[in-house]
Amino acid sequence: MISLPVGDALFNYRVAGVAVLNGKLLLHKTPSDKFWSLPGGRAEIFEFSNDTLAREMQEETGLKVAVGELIWISENFFVYNGTRYHELGFYYLMEIQGLTDQSDFVGAEGQDELLFKWIDVEELKFNRIYPEFVAEELSKSPLEHRHFTSGFIDLDK
Repeated sequence: MISLPVGDALFNYRVAGVAVLNGKLLLHKTPSDKFWSLPGGRAEIFEFSNDTLAREMQEETGLKVAVGELIWISENFFVYNGTRYHELGFYYLMEIQGLTDQSDFVGAEGQDELLFKWIDVEELKFNRIYPEFVAEELSKSPLEHRHFTSGFIDLDK
């Protein structure tokens, strides 16, 4: 996985998916997180970013996804679990193949539990979602291709 320690910080290369169905967005978090984020994960060396998303969704949920177009790139600096991160993120549209319902469900990242939830796009502003641009961008129609940057945010608070 492309996650490199640099001094007292960590560089992270992350790929995530934007799945909107029936006006709801799929989000996930660990049970201890204080925020929701888009599902996905870290790229492996010599892995194309769209393949990363398909692999991560299969590993974490057991679901197959059709990866669509790249819509957002973000450069984020944040603190998570006491560690400073410099994250490069690629965000793709995705469709979950064979989805039969939009109930909340539990997935896994290795031995760790992940909680998945479909949240109404209109309700996103009432939830803590990271990166912060997600809620505002999803209120736009059509979605715009964008590059985002953000300074340090402490996700532990």
